[in-house]
Amino acid sequence: MEPLSIIALGAAVGGAAGKFVEKAWDSGEKWIKTYFKDHNEVAQQKATENTMDFLNELALKVKALEASNQVPKEVIDAAQNHPDFTALLQKALLTSAQTDSKDKHTVLARLVSERLKSKPESILALGSKMACDAVAYATVNQLMILGLAVNFFAIRPNRYPPFFINETSFQGWIDSWLIVRLKPYQNISCRQIDLTHLESLSCLKINAFIERGLNGMFRKENLIYDFEKMTDPSLKESMKTIWNNLQKIDLTTTGQIIGVSVSDLLLNTSTTFDGWE
Repeated sequence: MEPLSIIALGAAVGGAAGKFVEKAWDSGEKWIKTYFKDHNEVAQQKATENTMDFLNELALKVKALEASNQVPKEVIDAAQNHPDFTALLQKALLTSAQTDSKDKHTVLARLVSERLKSKPESILALGSKMACDAVAYATVNQLMILGLAVNFFAIRPNRYPPFFINETSFQGWIDSWLIVRLKPYQNISCRQIDLTHLESLSCLKINAFIERGLNGMFRKENLIYDFEKMTDPSLKESMKTIWNNLQKIDLTTTGQIIGVSVSDLLLNTSTTFDGWE
């Protein structure tokens, strides 16, 4: 995509989101020229192409926020007047410029768009800037590990459990939910070196002395899920293998932010960060 086509993109998206992405490119073009000024022309062109792909993803996400009335038009219009937001945008844009990974572009776009819903000094706003740095230095497989981990440790159905669920029906109800949530991660690799690297990026903490049972992760008072009875045998065995390493971690706020972004990308969901003010 040529730089001038960002104008066409803005026009196609329309509304506050269209103006938002045009303004983002006005700043982004300068940031790219400054950051890559000593790189050769081919590298500069590739950086621009990567940035265009990121901005396309960002435009779509901001448009969705605008259309759903999650963020007022006035907030979208004024967002790039605040240095805290433009600092995050710059981090995300320059990170996107350095990678061909569309998955990373989409995660970065989610981080920036989600920031529109939070205040500058909130935990989510501050953590999102740290998350942008971590995305730059993590592999896609490692981002997937965070997506899986957040489904084990943090994300639960809303409401959990529903009023109609009892001890007899809990197994089948949570089994159906879990299979959908975990299936995208069935073939990922979760090596010790991956967790060590993610710890160095402040995405998680490793405690070698912790041992957690899979059944206990989804227990709710007297309602217990028996992982051995999962109705997808291949997924069950894959998760049990991954859990051998994953059980020894705790996610940081940075790891949770990235994990939720990855999970929502894979499942086309929209998880909220309640209590992250």
